[in-house]
Amino acid sequence: MKKRFVLAWTVLVSAVWQVETAALAQATFAGSNPPSIRLIPTPSEVGLSAPQPPPPAPRPIQVRPLQPGAAFPNFPVTPVATAPGPLPPDIIVWDEDLKESTLAPGEVHSLLTFNFTNVSSSDVTITHVQTSCGCTTPRLPQMPWKVAAGRHGEIPVVMNMAGRSGTIFKTVTVNTDKGWKMLTVKTTIPPASPTAMTANERLRNQQLVLADRQAVFKGDCARCHVEPVIGKMGKDLYTAACGICHEAEHRAEMVPDLTALNHATSAEYWRHWITHGKVGSLMPAFAHAQGGPLSEAQITSLVDYLVKAMPSKPGAASPSLPAVVPTKASAPSGGR
Repeated sequence: MKKRFVLAWTVLVSAVWQVETAALAQATFAGSNPPSIRLIPTPSEVGLSAPQPPPPAPRPIQVRPLQPGAAFPNFPVTPVATAPGPLPPDIIVWDEDLKESTLAPGEVHSLLTFNFTNVSSSDVTITHVQTSCGCTTPRLPQMPWKVAAGRHGEIPVVMNMAGRSGTIFKTVTVNTDKGWKMLTVKTTIPPASPTAMTANERLRNQQLVLADRQAVFKGDCARCHVEPVIGKMGKDLYTAACGICHEAEHRAEMVPDLTALNHATSAEYWRHWITHGKVGSLMPAFAHAQGGPLSEAQITSLVDYLVKAMPSKPGAASPSLPAVVPTKASAPSGGR
């Protein structure tokens, strides 16, 4: 009905507009003022409401971007309450309080698993598990973890030992609604095995030593010829300072076997060669004063060991000791 009324009103307005336009034109040609009549009805006169202005545009919401490095707001959550104090032993029984392992060469991850049983008559809820280091991570189901009475469970723990050495201890604390339990994990990382020297590397090192017999105490060579002798005496010193060359699997031809010498030896003999070395050979001077790594006390302990462990050959002539040729004394790398 309303559509019909609007259509009729539109037709009426159009007709009245044509009549009023004609009247205005006639008055203009006659030189008179246009009539002050209004033939077009207003919307209110025909029962229509006046058009309303459009609603205002919605105000845009200003969202402030999060600054780099800023933390997101913390939203409140309702955690499961953790009971204070240690977990009573009659609630959960663990297979062990300490788990340990030893990594194989090349391994960096250690997996240790704790097994437990809820021996109480009610449910136990594990609220969260925390470790003493970021390198130690437990593998857990969704928290909180409800363990029914009589049920078993396990907590695998992974230790990332990349870049570490020696024996590492870390703690794993299991928090429950009945109390907390501290467990310990231990991993031993064995020292890296030394890389076998190639024939070309041995030849190169021999040539370096022939040019400078004190070269074994410098640069990379110090790792094998200086660092191992620090603080050692007697037999241990012989193994670290002498045996590394004289008892080596690939002993050079010019390096003698000290157990098969064809001449007599003495304390004076051993002290001379240890202190001053031998010019024109691979034998360096080991004394501090000659640029070597050994103190007088170490040399004395080494001489005492050699006299007892490698007695002089009976009836053999004693070699004459050469004159001392001083070396250019310089502190060995890693020496004291």
